[in-house]
Amino acid sequence: AEVYLVDAADEADARGEPASLTAALDRTVARGGEPAWVDGEIYARIADESQTRLVRVETDGTVERVFEAQGRDRAMAGVDVADDGSTAVVVLSDPTEGTDLYAVDVDDLDAATEPDSFRRLTRVNESLVDEFAVPEARRVEWESNGWTLDGVLYHDPEIDPESGDHPLVVAIHGGPMSYDEPVFSFGHAALTSRGYLVFRPNYRGGTSRGREFTAELTGKWGTAEVDDIAAGVESLADRGWVDPDRVFGHGFSYGGIAQGFLVTQEPDLFAAAAPEHGIYDIRSAFGTDDTHVWMEAEFGLPWENPEAFDASTAILDAGNIETPLLVMAGGEDWRCPPSQSEQLYVAARKQGVDAELVVYPDEHHNIGDPDRAIHRLEKILDWYETHDPAVEAESGN
Repeated sequence: AEVYLVDAADEADARGEPASLTAALDRTVARGGEPAWVDGEIYARIADESQTRLVRVETDGTVERVFEAQGRDRAMAGVDVADDGSTAVVVLSDPTEGTDLYAVDVDDLDAATEPDSFRRLTRVNESLVDEFAVPEARRVEWESNGWTLDGVLYHDPEIDPESGDHPLVVAIHGGPMSYDEPVFSFGHAALTSRGYLVFRPNYRGGTSRGREFTAELTGKWGTAEVDDIAAGVESLADRGWVDPDRVFGHGFSYGGIAQGFLVTQEPDLFAAAAPEHGIYDIRSAFGTDDTHVWMEAEFGLPWENPEAFDASTAILDAGNIETPLLVMAGGEDWRCPPSQSEQLYVAARKQGVDAELVVYPDEHHNIGDPDRAIHRLEKILDWYETHDPAVEAESGN
């Protein structure tokens, strides 16, 4: 997604062609990154090096990154500017402080550090963060196939990752055209408060690092992301931060899809996995979901290019499944139909692997009902504990 300048002349014949102002930047506009006009300049949020940040765009195509005061340890979830152009309000998501509104003078957006005009307007989760331990976050890097990759590692404030041998949950982002950055998350807290480190890898095929990085996965699912995620886990294990026998899969949408590839291509990686709302057979999914136009653009048609569809289908390698699977789906999910989860579940059971299928009636491509959201977290936590080798060994003793 790019920022375009469109001629608004009343007569169609008098209008020029829409012109992209950010094409040369090679960065996508962040999700929900609606541009804001301020005195002839445009402000927009972009995805840039695993971070959502603010840029100022001139009508001649000049782009400048601004608001360095944000830092790299919190995410910008939204921005708006007052009608008079004097004040900007940003939504910042901080892993330890919560997600809140902050104000800053537009004239101070070029400041390298927090200016005097920068002020916090809300403390939505103040009582929560005061009472409960919320996770801290750090960025980590590793190498994979010639690329230097990065991700975010969350941990309980009382736990030092470098002290070693911690259980690890690999939380894989969806999309795959997306990315992870440090944010405030109840889901992360549910895991870190129980001793897990939570690793969110930014694998090739995601966004924020340009077209070449995203194209690494286009039309060839089950390749780059498998290598990158496995290499990230290996890197953390090599540092002595995690116990390689206590690594667990976690992820929704493409995060579920990626787990399908990981458990069929890297069967020793996870002690247990919980793929949610994924697609595991893109040929049988074609026409049953709401993404057939996207799938055709990426893979062609299944009867014209069956090899591409088969190469990106995890279920064809189900004979390699050894990992206990908690497979979850929404009964009304049109993005990743529940029949896909049923296929993965049945395949695992046919392999004699411990597996459980949970389908939430009336839920779409999310879990919106609060009671079901709590049930989902409880099921995942129980699944990890049930298949944790350390817990099994302790029970045996």
